[in-house]
Amino acid sequence: MIASGEFRLAGSAFFIGKDTETETAKDVFLVTARHVIDGIRKLGIDKVFIRANTTSGTSLWAECESTAWLFHPTDSSVDIALLKTGVPEGWDHLVIPFSMSATPAKMASNEVALGDEVFIVGLFRHHHGSQKNIPIVRVGNLAALAEEKVSASGFGMIDAYLIEARSIGGLSGSPVFLNLGVVRYVQNAVKHSTGGPIQLLLGIVHGHFDVKTSAVDDVQADAGAGLSAERVNTGIAIVVPIEKVIEAIHAYAPDAV
Repeated sequence: MIASGEFRLAGSAFFIGKDTETETAKDVFLVTARHVIDGIRKLGIDKVFIRANTTSGTSLWAECESTAWLFHPTDSSVDIALLKTGVPEGWDHLVIPFSMSATPAKMASNEVALGDEVFIVGLFRHHHGSQKNIPIVRVGNLAALAEEKVSASGFGMIDAYLIEARSIGGLSGSPVFLNLGVVRYVQNAVKHSTGGPIQLLLGIVHGHFDVKTSAVDDVQADAGAGLSAERVNTGIAIVVPIEKVIEAIHAYAPDAV
């Protein structure tokens, strides 16, 4: 991203589209968090720059208009932004197929439950790579299903999963995957996956909950103004369900999904 004439990394993004053998398929969308794009627009910046790795082992910056990003057409509480695009030739990036989405039906058939492993892939701003993007992987577990709406700063009450994994600045918009393994006990039977681990796209990172240090166990409320003003990441991240992304894409491009 760009601000004040200098590049400033603001979030992560990923490609999603139809199952295809080529990386240059049509009807591919780049997905990130809406608050990343909103933040750029609020600065009065009309361009968004996407840093992409190349097959030559370096990276490049691709420019687009900030107004080209689309939000959920009917629900302003959904923290997603879409850019209809393809993967240009020479970009070292894959498209996550829609078939990998953790739809309610797939969640039920695999008996996804609290404690199942999840992982986030995205940007670590403190070590993002000087020559190319160096993504990090953060591993955790599913902490709460999307049974009741969750309070999210700037968006009100939203539909979301909670995961036990630290979200930090730069991971906004990152894909979150369920890793269900190769062997799983489902429907009262042990089942084996013949095609490798069962991995599903759960959703995208919105952010995390944090609290004042004065509210953390064993920290005294009178510990000092400087300490009590600080905040601590609780380790619980908020994930927007991938079905919200699919809803939005289907609204803008019914044949894409």
